[in-house]
Amino acid sequence: MSSPELSVVSLRPTSAPTAPTTDEARIEPPEWLSEYAKEAWERLAPFYQLSATDVDEFAAYCETLAEFRESSEVISEAGLLIIDPASGMPVPNPIQMVRNNADRKIAFWANRFRR
Repeated sequence: MSSPELSVVSLRPTSAPTAPTTDEARIEPPEWLSEYAKEAWERLAPFYQLSATDVDEFAAYCETLAEFRESSEVISEAGLLIIDPASGMPVPNPIQMVRNNADRKIAFWANRFRR
């Protein structure tokens, strides 16, 4: 009994992608993206050769970057510690958990789209 041949498929590009040369090659961001995610898309998409099959994953990456940015802004305004209304004592700002989760997701998506 012989084993079947398996091929390895890499999701990473084999060379550094270049910006599209024509507007026809440009993939538009989904309409449902948040404003921060649309900004991330506009800033990063020209560096990748995105296809129609990449849209949802790249959108998730951009939304994760937006989530990190927004949670960082909240922490910047409110601080790392907030006052617990029940005890009156300082406690860690719970939005830090959102930012920490976004940080982990960024690492995942950045690895997926590493150039």
